[in-house]
Amino acid sequence: MGSPPEQEKRPPPSPTKIDFPVYDVLDVPHDASESTLREISNLLASIRRPQDLSTQKLKAFNLRMETDITADRIVPQGSKIFPPLPWEARTCNETEDGEPILMDNGNPYPAADRFENLKKELLLDNDDAFREVARLPPKEGRQRVRVAHARKFWTGLERMSQWWDSSMDNYFERPDTPEVASDEDKMQTDGEPQPSEILDSTATPMDVDNPPTTQTFDGTASHREEGQQQIVQRYTGRRVGSGQEMPEDIREETVRALAEMAAWPFGCQVTVPMLPPRLTVKKLLFPIRQSFQAARSPKDRQLARSGVMEGPLFVAQCRPETSFRGPEDAPGSGHGEVCDLFRELGAMLLAAQERARQGTTEVKAGEGKWWATKPRWGGATQDTQDNSNGDDQPVRDSKDRKRSKYKHPFLASRRAGSGRKLSNAEKWKIVQPGPSLWDKRMRYIQIGKDKDSPFDDIYMLSSINHHVAILHLRIHRRYLDILTTGESDFPPETDTLDQPWQVLKLRRTKWYDLFDTQERLEAFQGVWTMFHYLLRKQ
Repeated sequence: MGSPPEQEKRPPPSPTKIDFPVYDVLDVPHDASESTLREISNLLASIRRPQDLSTQKLKAFNLRMETDITADRIVPQGSKIFPPLPWEARTCNETEDGEPILMDNGNPYPAADRFENLKKELLLDNDDAFREVARLPPKEGRQRVRVAHARKFWTGLERMSQWWDSSMDNYFERPDTPEVASDEDKMQTDGEPQPSEILDSTATPMDVDNPPTTQTFDGTASHREEGQQQIVQRYTGRRVGSGQEMPEDIREETVRALAEMAAWPFGCQVTVPMLPPRLTVKKLLFPIRQSFQAARSPKDRQLARSGVMEGPLFVAQCRPETSFRGPEDAPGSGHGEVCDLFRELGAMLLAAQERARQGTTEVKAGEGKWWATKPRWGGATQDTQDNSNGDDQPVRDSKDRKRSKYKHPFLASRRAGSGRKLSNAEKWKIVQPGPSLWDKRMRYIQIGKDKDSPFDDIYMLSSINHHVAILHLRIHRRYLDILTTGESDFPPETDTLDQPWQVLKLRRTKWYDLFDTQERLEAFQGVWTMFHYLLRKQ
């Protein structure tokens, strides 16, 4: 059970100033060169610290950007999306033959009332919903609200408000008075001193030469005359700390709950990556931040219960950064802004690589190479152990009695069947290809890709502060092959005049405030639109 914002508490630090990155992407010519794509691996390999990132390195990606796209237009508008979205004026949910319109996997689209139930809970007043999930009584004159489908989201948002919501901040000073002990505090043991005894022992100052001082709200110290009551600073409001101090898991859980509300009606789920996300750029594995990903559950119930997924549909990235430029940097020229764009671009390129694995098998690093198949040290046996000190090891006498496993049967049952755990030195001696980079649970499918187009549409849910934005990246298959392996047999053809194959086109919405009622509804409609579009039947 949480504490009401009206309750006095120790004043938290000042609220964190809301800041957003400004993207100043260099202009890319229409006839951008292919040679710059082949230099990306060398540019990434030259990065030793975050300060090495610059707009010049970003220019090698041939990136074009459009900003402030509305959430309802983040998906291509030229395609026919059936059935209409739940908030559109059209209500037709059937074909001309009267049959229900199905998704790509044969399941029907979710009914409109499922969206309406979620919409109703998202439009609740913040204070009413916060009190409900925190198990606090409603304010006087207010009715208790019902939070069911969006309870996980409101729980995360209530936790986020304890660090970011400064709408009820009230710093004040008052004379110090003994705090009234609660019922739990009144349960004292015989050996514990009572509060009155503590006050009596601390009432007389030890140093009579220096009068006590008090700290005012503006940080200045003021001397308190002898006998004058001490002034203390107090606070009423939601916050317990500043936004930059908020644990990262609170933001991730809140944004994940927002995506789950739209995923479940479509038969999808949201999961965290099982393996460390790494972008493959030729022989370089570049670490990527990926908070979670959305994927479709298979129609086979046995596969679904075993955790198998299809996709990914889109990915999400939550970042804790709150400052993106120095005090003397102009908007768009800050080092943090370039780093933030690199993080987003890397996550979307990794999602494109994962979707492009459809119909292929993984080739592990070193598979089929001599150094991953032949024993080391000129053919020496792998169980050969070097004797560093040269001392002879004692030889066990063959007549020594061995402990029988039948004499102590419980000892044998406790041991693992594979034996003891191998040490790092023993693992190093094993000659085998590198570890797998593919998620064994995922059936990689380019769900929602236009079959007649060489481009793939990659979507991402990005989050900083207490805001979310939706990103759309359009990438050509030849571009992706050259980035991954350095070579490609895919023809350099395009199906649109405004985007050559060697150019990346990134579109993004504005930053939606999750504390604002209408903005969080618009963000949720954008997430719903992504599922609606990607799961369509072609």
